Amino acid sequence: MTHVCFAIPDDEFERDFLQLPLDVANACAALRAEGVGVSVWDKRLTDTPPDTGPDPDIVVVVTAIADRAQCYPLVLHPVRELVESSRRQWPGATVLACGPHATHLPEATRAELGADFVARGEVDSAAIQAVRDLAAGRPALPVMPLVDTYPQLAPEQWPLPAYDLFDLTSYTAEVFMDGRVRRGSCGMVLGVRGCTYGCTFCHLPFGTRMRPQPVERTLAEIAAMRERGVDFVFFLDYVFGLHPTFYKDLCQDLTGQGLGWTGQSRAEVVLRTDVEQWARAGCKGMWLGAESPGIAETPVGKRVKPGVTDSAVRRLQDVGITPFAFVLLGLPDDPACQNGELLDWATNLPGYFGLNQLFLRPGTTLYEQLAPRYNDGRMPSTWSEVESVTRRYRESYPVDLNELWDRLVRLPNYIGNAMAAL
Repeated sequence: MTHVCFAIPDDEFERDFLQLPLDVANACAALRAEGVGVSVWDKRLTDTPPDTGPDPDIVVVVTAIADRAQCYPLVLHPVRELVESSRRQWPGATVLACGPHATHLPEATRAELGADFVARGEVDSAAIQAVRDLAAGRPALPVMPLVDTYPQLAPEQWPLPAYDLFDLTSYTAEVFMDGRVRRGSCGMVLGVRGCTYGCTFCHLPFGTRMRPQPVERTLAEIAAMRERGVDFVFFLDYVFGLHPTFYKDLCQDLTGQGLGWTGQSRAEVVLRTDVEQWARAGCKGMWLGAESPGIAETPVGKRVKPGVTDSAVRRLQDVGITPFAFVLLGLPDDPACQNGELLDWATNLPGYFGLNQLFLRPGTTLYEQLAPRYNDGRMPSTWSEVESVTRRYRESYPVDLNELWDRLVRLPNYIGNAMAAL
């Protein structure tokens, strides 16, 4: 029997959210059903690898789990350290790397991590198919597959995620207790993959075509998590509510079940959706990709005017759903970031906000447009060069983004402060 250990690296970002690696749970379930031995080493939780039986034949290092794939980190040293630790622990194992890094810069990723192979494609599908190929002894070059990426598999054909390999209560996000937001145990659900919008700064690991799984499958995943002590979940779906029949049927079935949940959507979708149904189904909070009150004036393909976001915030509030806003610092030509409007808007937001800075990531249109400008006229070929592109971009920005960041994270409605205060 082939034995596989999935390894998840530490994360250099502060952990207001420590999300379940759902794609790893999917891959483990599918491989185990095929007779493969599986285990998980989540280094965010423990420095000690699992002692669950024979040493693994293959270590699958996941460079960015599903929750981080949309905004995956550019710094690879935590992943490289995990590869080195795996080699020391299991010197005879083959090391395979999966994730957005392997998909977009495969040769550089393999070289910089010191992995034997990299697999291109969605993490769960790529890992399943690459392990099959390696275990079967099929001829393989260091970059797998030989051409393009591994095809997307159908999740509904897999067993339920291998939740038994995880302590689900160790994974946390924003939850609600007595009407107040706090950090607590939180599961994760991915019912619909893909996003049809074309924001140029956004990395879409699941593509632009919406791929819903059956509602019954989603409900079964939730029920299986609840059996393991999880009564609050986060829907990773990038635009909750956009696929009308899936979300209508889902909310009808969740109503009265006593499940609390949050999700993420867009302001326009909130305004044309029956959000009262969300509230009846247990929705306690909804994240909106607000980015900036000046987003419509930036050249990133997101023409959402401030009034639309403000109306969506009020609509959520009116039905008892707490609004959360994603704020993104450093968008090109963002007047709100440069004139102080963004800080005023976040200060007066009747809800909470999370904060990110713009990174120019391979796999996004904005990166393709700007990277040569900040890399001596050519596309980067290493992750160090990729990281330098964002650094040079930020250095050339008209305002001090670090100073603005420091001012924003001191606000009481910054999500990190809100959860730390309880």
